[in-house]
Amino acid sequence: MLETLVPAASPDFISNILEWFSFASFNWIFRLVTFTFAIISSTTYIWGRVLYYISLYYETSVTIDQSDQIYTHVMAWLAVNVSTRRLQARTARAGGYTEDQSRVTDYSTSAKDGKFHLIEWQKFLKPDFEPHIGEHVFYFRGRRFWLTRSKDENAVPDPHSGRQFTVDNNEYIRIACWGLSADPIKEFLQESKGVYLNQECSKTRIFRPKDISWNPKWQCAAIRATRPINTISLDESIKRSLLRDVNEFLNPKSPRWYTNRGIPYRRGYLLHGPPGTGKTSLSFALGGLFGLPIYCLSLVDTGMSEEKLLECFGALPSRCILLLEDIDTVEISRRRDGAAGDRRGREDQKTQVTLSGLLNAIDGVASHEGRILIMTTNHPEILDPALVRKGRVDLEVPFGLATKEQIVNLFTIMYSHDYDDEQEGDEISKEKLTAAALRFGELLDANKFSPAEITEFLMARKDDYWKALRDVQQWKEEALAKRDQLTNTK
Repeated sequence: MLETLVPAASPDFISNILEWFSFASFNWIFRLVTFTFAIISSTTYIWGRVLYYISLYYETSVTIDQSDQIYTHVMAWLAVNVSTRRLQARTARAGGYTEDQSRVTDYSTSAKDGKFHLIEWQKFLKPDFEPHIGEHVFYFRGRRFWLTRSKDENAVPDPHSGRQFTVDNNEYIRIACWGLSADPIKEFLQESKGVYLNQECSKTRIFRPKDISWNPKWQCAAIRATRPINTISLDESIKRSLLRDVNEFLNPKSPRWYTNRGIPYRRGYLLHGPPGTGKTSLSFALGGLFGLPIYCLSLVDTGMSEEKLLECFGALPSRCILLLEDIDTVEISRRRDGAAGDRRGREDQKTQVTLSGLLNAIDGVASHEGRILIMTTNHPEILDPALVRKGRVDLEVPFGLATKEQIVNLFTIMYSHDYDDEQEGDEISKEKLTAAALRFGELLDANKFSPAEITEFLMARKDDYWKALRDVQQWKEEALAKRDQLTNTK
C-alpha cells in the first residue's frame, strides 16, 4: 500500500515505517496512558470520598418542598439574581396595571390606528426564566451556595391491573453551603422572602380547594391587583367601624389578649344586602388593604363532606380571610322553623354538609383560630339564628342601594385621572370633576339603583363624562320602567 501511495519509497524506508508502528515501539505509550488513567481514577475516587466526608461534617443544607410558599420566594429571587446557562422558560403571568410599563410603551408605538390586537400585544410579553433541574452555584453576600433542584415521581400500583402509575410529581430544592451553622442560608431565605413580598404588596392572592374528593389542599387560583378601599360604595361610618374592628383583630398583641380572657381568636362578619351592592368587592378590598390572602370555599362543591370541610378549615393559615359567598343559597343555612320568607325561584343546593357540621367547623372545639370569616348573603332573614348568633358573627355590615354620597363618589372615581397615564391632556380639572359629580348626583334618585348598576352605566361612557350627564335621565327612566315591568310580571 505504501509503494502504491509513495512510488518513490525505498524498501528500507517502508521497513522503518512498519517498525515504528509496531506494538513494541508503542509499549511505553500504552504504559503511560494506563498509568495516567489509574492516577486520575484513584485521585477522582479519593477526592470524591474526601468531599463526601467534608460535606457530611462541614456542609449545611436546607431542603424546601414545592408546596411551601418559601419555594416560590426562592425561585423568584433566583430567576432575577442567578446567571446560569441551564434555564427553564415559563410563560410570564402578568395582568392589570402591574405589567411592565416598557411593554405598554412598545405596544403603543407599534399599534396601528389605536386598535388592540392580542397577537401583537403578546409579542412584547417576555417569558420568565428560572434555573433548570440540576445543580447550580450562586453567591449571596460574598458566600458561595449550592442549589440542587430535583423532582421525584411518586408511583403506586393500580389495584386493578397491578401496573405502576404516577400520582404526583414532587419537586424540591436543596440549598447548601460550607459551615457548621445554617444561619447564612436562613439569612438568604429571609432576604428572598422580603424581596418577593415587596413585589406582591399590590396584589391579592385568591385560593380555592384543590381536588376535594381526593385530598383537600388550597391552591392559588388567581392573583388580582389590590382594590383600593375608597372604591367601595359603603356608608363611611360603617366602613370606618369595620376597618377599625379588623385592624384591632389583626394587631400582633391581640392573640395574647384573646388567650388571657379565654376568648377564641377568630372573627366573623356577615355582609348582607341586595345584589350588586359591593359585598364581595369589600371582601377583596379588605384582603388588599391588610395584605391578607383570600380563601374562597363553596359548600356545594362535588365531594364536599363534613370531614373534608374540617380539613379545609384546618389547612388555613394563621391570618387570612375565609369567604363563604351567598350562604343563603345552601339549604343547611336556612331557618329550621320554616320561617324562611319567600323562596320562589330559589333552587335548594344539595350538599353532604349539615348545619351542625358547618357550625362545628366554624367554632367547634377543634376549629381553626386566627382567621377572619366573611359570609355574604342577599337574604339574611332566612338564615338560621344559630349560624348568625353573636360569637359566630361578631359584626353585621348592611349594604343598601346607592345614596347621594355614594353616587357622587362613584362618578368621581370613574372619571378621576390615572396619574401613571402619559396622556395628561385628558385629565379633567378638579373643579370641573366636582361640579359634574354633584350634577350627576342630582339627576339620580337616592336608594333606587345599586352601585353595580351605576358603575355599569358609567363604564359604557368612561371616555366622556359629558355623555354620562346627557344620557343619565333617559337611562334612569328606562331602568325604572323595566324594573316595574318585571315586578308586574311576577
